[in-house]
Amino acid sequence: MSDFFSFSRQEDAGSPIARIREDQILGERVALLEEAPLFSVLHPRDLRSLATKFQVVTYRKGEVLFREGEPAERLFLIDTGRVKLSIRSSAGQELLIGVLGRGQIFGELSLLDRGPRAMDASAMEETRVFALPSDNFWTVLENRPALARRLLELMARRLRRADQTSQDLVFFDAPTRLARRLLELAEEHGQAEARSESIRITVRITQEEVAQMIGVTRESANRLISSFAGRGWISWNDGYPVILQPETLIRRAR
Repeated sequence: MSDFFSFSRQEDAGSPIARIREDQILGERVALLEEAPLFSVLHPRDLRSLATKFQVVTYRKGEVLFREGEPAERLFLIDTGRVKLSIRSSAGQELLIGVLGRGQIFGELSLLDRGPRAMDASAMEETRVFALPSDNFWTVLENRPALARRLLELMARRLRRADQTSQDLVFFDAPTRLARRLLELAEEHGQAEARSESIRITVRITQEEVAQMIGVTRESANRLISSFAGRGWISWNDGYPVILQPETLIRRAR
């Protein structure tokens, strides 16, 4: 873990160069907070103050940020890379809850009820996050009603999504679940292709991760993806899926 501001040994912390570097780093952090749905409601002055409270942490691919049952001490905001949230059954089967990218937060729910972590979080690639200690989070939350309102909105959205995932596993077949997960990924990470109705998902997803999302084996996920691609609905695009026929996929997801 590194401190928020770090400078070379040759630089005096009070030197002009050090101050310029500090301003640049702080400006980058503020820009990220402005992108984050949770913190974007804050005044620029508050964002600048909050940015100094975060600590920078870098994780290697596959490294665990926290595990289910561990005490919750920090909230995380993603700068670069991807993080997956998952839970495991008693038999060891993994269910992928979500894939998060730049500007998205996680770990906040456990801070609110002061309980243990409810799921695992691990880096899907080299990932850099900003970690905010729980005390700092509670201070800004208690003093900024707009932030509390936005947090409630995001929590409600996340809980609705979790409920929908549970219902999907019970009531829908695997092809429908795949269509629904692809559409969710497109909503969260989609980018419209120029001069086309196609939507490109900007985070890389492996077929194993797709299998974990929809509760099937990797072989079954491979067959479903091939079936969707063969029908012209999607292009797998080396793990960056492109939805070629959004309207058709929406109908299949019903």
